[in-house]
Amino acid sequence: MTGWLEANGITALFAVLILVGAAVGARRRFGPQLGALVLQVGYLVAAGLAVWLAWRWVTAIARRIAGWDPHVWPDWLNHAVSVWQSAPQAARLIAFLVLFFAVSALLRAGVWPLARLLVRALPRAISNSAVFGAVAGAAAGLIRCALLGAVCFGLLHYFALPSLQRAALQSPPYRFASARFYQPYLGPVLTKELPVLGDGAMATLSQNISLFAVPTGKANSQRGVLLVPRQIAALAHQITAGDTTDVAKAHALYEWEIHHVRYDWTKYWDYVDRGQWDAQSPLETVETGKGVCADYALLYADLAHASGLTVQIDEGVGGTPSDSGPHAWNEVWDAEHGRWIPVDTTWGATQDAWFDAPNFDATHHLQTSILITGGRG
Repeated sequence: MTGWLEANGITALFAVLILVGAAVGARRRFGPQLGALVLQVGYLVAAGLAVWLAWRWVTAIARRIAGWDPHVWPDWLNHAVSVWQSAPQAARLIAFLVLFFAVSALLRAGVWPLARLLVRALPRAISNSAVFGAVAGAAAGLIRCALLGAVCFGLLHYFALPSLQRAALQSPPYRFASARFYQPYLGPVLTKELPVLGDGAMATLSQNISLFAVPTGKANSQRGVLLVPRQIAALAHQITAGDTTDVAKAHALYEWEIHHVRYDWTKYWDYVDRGQWDAQSPLETVETGKGVCADYALLYADLAHASGLTVQIDEGVGGTPSDSGPHAWNEVWDAEHGRWIPVDTTWGATQDAWFDAPNFDATHHLQTSILITGGRG
């Protein structure tokens, strides 16, 4: 029992939810608290059913659009389909969310009368019991804990979040729920049975929409949050295995990237000649082994962040006064020596001389930057 009470953020939050639920239930008394518990369970069931129905309908819509014939439908509908086809993953996600909330609202509307009928059927003595109310409140808190744990499991299923993963693995209640419930029942659902969330839309989020940046208040400076795909996190740990200092980790990542990613001149000329920008995720950069400077910088940021390093994505002008243009590179914080290490993996792929190069600022003129703070193991 002592192991279950080990000091841990997730365990403490679980305990607070259960204790607060019990206190609220005792104050409410059993009848009202039972009604709230039935509503809570009913809403969860409604949400699960809404997820399943929305997924089925979105899949059917996507199949219909795949074989769309614009000659037999009105222009307004053809326009809507063309918007879907221009960004299918985003369209599937939006359609799924709209259908989910609509179906969920309809199903939830039927839960309230059921809860009300059940409460009215209780004898007054039982309905006014504070003890039974506390038990029902604790049960409601336990359900909230299970839901919170499921959200945590889902986040760790799709993203590499080192701090959250450490906290989860150090929480005995979460480990128990993960082994007994989340892994055997929720895991297969996230992996196979909901492609609009797993293989489709959520994969797009974890791969493509991996960087969120907000202004810091300083001119031309932003603070970013990275959601690193698990494949890249595993790769970063493999590359830096055995390295203990920030410099060693940063250099190992630099050496790996410059020898495994080549410059994509086709993508470069597509943009220069036709204004066509082929967006790609860091995971796609690893899989294809090619990219332009922005892709190099984003991949390096993912690898560094997954290795626990504080990294910066810099954008500006690169080159000499006679030959320069827009460019992106990185900086890594060396905590042991209190300094920033400049890193240019794009140029390093051509000439292995751009890790902590002397006079780096002479050829790299910073305009904007995004700071991503690293976690520590």
